[in-house]
Amino acid sequence: MDFQEYQKKCLNTWIGGEKFIRSFLGVSGEAGELLECINKHLRGDFDREELKKRCTRELGDVLYYTAVTAHELGIDFNQIAEENLAKLAKRMAEGKIRGDGDNR
Repeated sequence: MDFQEYQKKCLNTWIGGEKFIRSFLGVSGEAGELLECINKHLRGDFDREELKKRCTRELGDVLYYTAVTAHELGIDFNQIAEENLAKLAKRMAEGKIRGDGDNR
């Protein structure tokens, strides 16, 4: 399955209104849950295998909300992936992969 197909399937499972703002909030909320997974692992609540299982679920939720957010902004999900890889390849080629900010 490619990103565009995934994006379309995500839209079929959305329930309720306020898709625009709720999709943004969903990305943030699910990213927080992903961070909670590593926090609980580091304090010893579960082993690395359980961390992997939990992170797989949370990363899926982040991906879902990201796909819906992109749709609400009129952005093809494949375009996001392609542009991100191109940006990273350019930074690598220029020796600017380290650091922060988009203007490297």
